[in-house]
Amino acid sequence: MDLFDIFQQYRLEQTKTEAAKRTRQVDRKATDNQYDIVELQSKVDHLSLVCMAMSELLEEVGFNRELLLSKMKEIDLRDGTLDGKFAPANVCGSCARVVSARHYTCLYCGTKIDKTSAF
Repeated sequence: MDLFDIFQQYRLEQTKTEAAKRTRQVDRKATDNQYDIVELQSKVDHLSLVCMAMSELLEEVGFNRELLLSKMKEIDLRDGTLDGKFAPANVCGSCARVVSARHYTCLYCGTKIDKTSAF
């Protein structure tokens, strides 16, 4: 073997080691994602149960489905878009600017935003 072959062999081993390392990282991330999906599905199932119970309780006390759907539409429009979702905006306590609910600090002044509860 000449010097070039030794160098090539060294580079191949280095590449194999790096590939194995990246494979382990990807596998670990995939496992983490699977756990996240299971957790999210559990939360969705629980919220579906809560919504069904609330809907049936409302019907029992005299509210009907049409009233519920009307209120859902009203709430859905509060964020300006009829899209089946509600993304409330927060107002910064320091500079009084509207900040998206997904941000934890004000984009304008850097103040921490207090998250508002859905209830």
